[in-house]
Amino acid sequence: MISRREPCGISLCRTLRALRVQTGTNPHGVDSGARSAGQSPNGMDAVSNPAGLYHHSRQRGLALVAVLWAVTLLTIMAASFSLTMQRDSGLVRNAQDRARGLALADAGVHYSMLMLSLPDQRKRWRSDGTPYETLLPGGPVRVRILDEAGKIDINAVQEASLVGILTKLVGNPDKAAAVSDAILDWRDGDDLKRLHGAEADDYRGKGYGPQNRNFQALEELQMVLGMTPALYKKLEPLLTIYSQQDGINPVKAAREALLALPGLDEKTVSDYIALRRQSPANSPPPLVVPPGSVQLVTGGDRAYTVVVEARVPEGQVAGIKAVIKRQRARSGAPFVIASWKQQIPGSAGLSDEQAIANP
Repeated sequence: MISRREPCGISLCRTLRALRVQTGTNPHGVDSGARSAGQSPNGMDAVSNPAGLYHHSRQRGLALVAVLWAVTLLTIMAASFSLTMQRDSGLVRNAQDRARGLALADAGVHYSMLMLSLPDQRKRWRSDGTPYETLLPGGPVRVRILDEAGKIDINAVQEASLVGILTKLVGNPDKAAAVSDAILDWRDGDDLKRLHGAEADDYRGKGYGPQNRNFQALEELQMVLGMTPALYKKLEPLLTIYSQQDGINPVKAAREALLALPGLDEKTVSDYIALRRQSPANSPPPLVVPPGSVQLVTGGDRAYTVVVEARVPEGQVAGIKAVIKRQRARSGAPFVIASWKQQIPGSAGLSDEQAIANP
């Protein structure tokens, strides 16, 4: 019987397979123990095959960088949110403190109305600019009351008095005459131009002209030709539109108003104010002014400027400047408010003067 021989290749494969079964090795000559020891499938260990190890480590590094970037981004977002919340909370607190301060200052205005209405002259607050300090339920307030009769009425003042006051303020007679004529041209009822005045043609290009009527508010004075912000700042505390008389009542005038009168110096004014405070209300001291100066008149107690500064416990300071008039209001109150506006704290000089404490 003739046996059939297998091809040489097939016989060799069977021999190798039998040898693998006997020795426990894989077809590539690497046993399972070597593979578990960290050798690669082709018989090379990790040290002899660094490419695979580098690829695996690079993937782990990229993942770590991505995590770090995510954590950083979340931290920045959280910090930004926290800062926004703190800022918003601060704005809300400031708004609340400011509202409390304005409410307290407004209470000071109404408290001043009460003190001006007291029947006892000895307890009634003075209206010559004397500063007072009192404690209200919301906090302390400082108050100055100025009778409008102690100011110059810009609608009633005569030319000579106006020129004299302006000359003392600006120190230049020509400039004082020009501003005075412009003021008088603004309030008179005609279009005739004074020597140094200004009528409609002089305001061409400004978009407005002289109103040819009385001033309706002191702020309107800023529109007069030749009126600078610096000069208006000096004039504003001295002027009024409520006294309706040519002249000034020295008994009701504040220190700054008396200093603006021609012929009066610092010592004369200081001596007069000291004497005025010591005199009874019904027997005021006389004030001597040079001839041709501002006319001295009596009267008053009809309209007042009330300046109030209030400080709430949180430290916020608020100010109000109001003009009140003796007139029976619809609510039954003895005063009506003719003007009301917020005041920059410290601009009225209340912090610089010794106030009279009022229980």
